[in-house]
Amino acid sequence: MKRQVLKLLVIEDDPQDFILLKECLNKSQRSFYEITHTQHFDEALDLLLSQQYDLVLLDYFLGGHTGIDLLKHTKKVGLDTPVIVLTGHSNIELDDALMRQGAADFIPKDEMSAGLLERGIRHAVERKQVERQIAEMLKRDPLTGLGNRILFEEHIKLAIAKAERNKSQFAVIFIDLDRFNGVNNTLGHHIGDLLLTLIGYRLLNVVDNNDVVARIGGDEFTLLLENVQDDDSVIIAVEKVLSEVMQPAMLGTVTLDVSASVGVAMYPKHGTDGTTLMQKADMALYECKKKTFERCAFYTDELQQKLKRAITLEKEIRLGLQNNEFELYYQPKLDLRTGKLVGAEALIRWPQADGSMRMPNEFIPAANKMGLIVPLGEWVIDRVCQQLHFWLGHEACPVIAFNVSPKQLKSPGFKSSLLEAVKRYNIPPDRLEIELTEDAFIDTSAVNMSLLEDIRQEGIRISIDDFGTGYSSMRYLKAMPINSIKIDRGFVSGGHGEHLSDPTITQAIIFLSKGLSLEVIAEGIETQEQWDELVDYGCTIGQGFFLHRPMPAQDLSRLFF
Repeated sequence: MKRQVLKLLVIEDDPQDFILLKECLNKSQRSFYEITHTQHFDEALDLLLSQQYDLVLLDYFLGGHTGIDLLKHTKKVGLDTPVIVLTGHSNIELDDALMRQGAADFIPKDEMSAGLLERGIRHAVERKQVERQIAEMLKRDPLTGLGNRILFEEHIKLAIAKAERNKSQFAVIFIDLDRFNGVNNTLGHHIGDLLLTLIGYRLLNVVDNNDVVARIGGDEFTLLLENVQDDDSVIIAVEKVLSEVMQPAMLGTVTLDVSASVGVAMYPKHGTDGTTLMQKADMALYECKKKTFERCAFYTDELQQKLKRAITLEKEIRLGLQNNEFELYYQPKLDLRTGKLVGAEALIRWPQADGSMRMPNEFIPAANKMGLIVPLGEWVIDRVCQQLHFWLGHEACPVIAFNVSPKQLKSPGFKSSLLEAVKRYNIPPDRLEIELTEDAFIDTSAVNMSLLEDIRQEGIRISIDDFGTGYSSMRYLKAMPINSIKIDRGFVSGGHGEHLSDPTITQAIIFLSKGLSLEVIAEGIETQEQWDELVDYGCTIGQGFFLHRPMPAQDLSRLFF
């Protein structure tokens, strides 16, 4: 019978006990043991961190340390090598204490025999193999076969323990594919899955065997590069990775251009625990994605200050919602032929205690990133409906438009909360208009397109905001459940003169809208010349500073009612 080969680490400081133990091991009928022996606690830790063993045989008393000390340390750094503890002092309390710390078994030295030792080793190794198989299933990404977040965090723990002892450094790298949602939404999730699998394969091929690759969610991958010398060596590695990842992807009959962004955090410069390192690599990635022409960003102290400001802002937004600090301003929409009010856009403002006013661009992006855009959006809907209820008594009650972010649209209960607000304030649905950006439509699943159609069937109007800046095609435009298009201000007043900045595109959008029986609205009108030209081209509704600036509800009432 062929004997199983097992690698054992024996930690025993008594030479005579080690000789007896080795004699027992040599009598094994089933296994052949490759034995590494050490008498020292620190050396044992170094060996466990640098080598792989099937099992550890541990003398309970080891100089100034005990077996419990070593078990605690291995648990802390995430090592799961099974440990059998040997001691000359047997009692139930010690047995319980060792088992609580993760020991696989406990054998008194005065009871030790070749048979008992062999059975103990075999059972401990087999039990650990089963545990690892189960754990492995939980630590793997089923799509790519790479490790997942759990496994990646475990490897960071081990890397920290090694780096602490070796005085070395390592890099945590986050990689995110650019515009991946567009692949899913335009080509289908099966193509998206093929792309993710291909990227995982490319990453495995380009890194060293000792480096760790994981997929931690969506289109986000992570790398753990150990024993890096400095930032320059990391940059070289990242360039190598990006060169491989960004090769065109041939997926069946489809060929895709691939681009990616990278964020890097270094141990110990940027953090000494896994959570901090991953947070900072993610922050660096986010910063990189904001910069069009950069592919890689390292974490910096400046980003830390941004994080602190973001945390403070998050608290302030939450308090602002609780204390009802926000206000709605309304920018009128006029019939450009008659100058009469036909609608208004609700725009959120945040008055400050010092009398200043925070504009949306100062807090909406943060609210969107922090998950606060949904409660903020619900507040806007409630206030718009409340104000409309007040204006219903007037003959010329305007249509009020408000912006909805993709996150708010995709949030559970969006439709029900919207319709509940309409019912609560007894608002005719056709007095409400949802504004979504062009890219939000492209980034919307079929389920959400159906949701928008349901909302429009209830009578609520839907508009594409900032039209002309996104990537929608005629096919998408025709299929969208919309009532109107808003020409982006960049085509109206984005130039330096008094006339339309891009009359050709503006005229084309107006012509297209009429062909699709859609209402067209021009935003950003700042001069009389722009107004006149829009009327000449057939645009009937507009808004902009030349017509009226955003104003509180009472000012709108005084002007038009």
